[in-house]
Amino acid sequence: MDTFGIPLEYLWESVADGLSVGLSIHSTSGEIKWANKKLSEIYGKPLLELLGSNCKELFHGENWLCPHDQVVSTGVRFEGELSIAGRVLSLSIEPLLDEANKARGFVRILTDITDERRSHEQLLKAERFATLGQILSGIAHDVGTPLNVISGYAEYLLMRIPPEGQGHKELSAILYQTRRIAAMFVEALDLSRPAQGRRNPIEIQPLLIGAVDLAAHSLRKEDIKIQLTCTIEPPLIYGEASQFRQAFFNLLVNAGHLVGVGARLETVIQEAQDKSGYLMVALWGTDAAGAPHDFSQSLRCLIDENSDAGAVGMGISLAQDILNGAGAIIRTGEAGERGVPLMIYLPVSSPSEA
Repeated sequence: MDTFGIPLEYLWESVADGLSVGLSIHSTSGEIKWANKKLSEIYGKPLLELLGSNCKELFHGENWLCPHDQVVSTGVRFEGELSIAGRVLSLSIEPLLDEANKARGFVRILTDITDERRSHEQLLKAERFATLGQILSGIAHDVGTPLNVISGYAEYLLMRIPPEGQGHKELSAILYQTRRIAAMFVEALDLSRPAQGRRNPIEIQPLLIGAVDLAAHSLRKEDIKIQLTCTIEPPLIYGEASQFRQAFFNLLVNAGHLVGVGARLETVIQEAQDKSGYLMVALWGTDAAGAPHDFSQSLRCLIDENSDAGAVGMGISLAQDILNGAGAIIRTGEAGERGVPLMIYLPVSSPSEA
């Protein structure tokens, strides 16, 4: 039988091979009678190798109970998930029933849901961060009043005690720490605020100091030491300080996860010798044993649009969007004794010059 001169069997295979799901037809024992090209791609095996093989040989071990046994015996569809080479796939096994409602085989359907699952997880994380931002805003408001009272009384008493007087050192410490707490709340709240589209002059060194301070708490949990070095008198950059702080905070936290427990990170502000009108922020890393890190591989998504940013960590895509929107250029350096650094070129032109 054919359709418009084309054999029906050929049409069926063409349609099945064009599907985005991995499809295979099995006997009741699990032997593969037919499979489409997508299934071959998923498992990285040629179709000829798949055909005639048993599902226990290809998809799981002999000691693992295959879901198809239950499908064949009960005639009830099975649904589940499995992971293959870092991808998450939805598995569906449909019984093939005869006129007597007895299973004569089954169809196995694999659907790649990695991107869907990752988007869902990132949405949940984003919602949690939004909730935390609201909670933090409330805490900052409640803590602000007692902090103002403490710092106010400390200032009042300091005005009445000479620098060499008893209690001056202690009161100065109280005043410094209360102001530091208040500043940390302000910086943390800045991270949760949406972009306003402003282009203000920004001193890059204090901004990075703030980003390092914010990331330090997360990095300390993994015993990661971080150092900030400035080798030049940096010119001003232009943009939104809160957005830049968010981008560098995200980069530092993710870089810490990549280099691992007990590692070291160094952020260097330096002259961009090969790009006029820019300054450069370079990020270097070593693991706990002192081996240099290669950021061209671990943070490839920042410089390669075809790489999956979601595979690295939360906030990388946001950092990339912020830096790209600010006119930054993201590259990696040459391999050397210190590894391969991540290099971020930031434009130093004013809005009128831009």
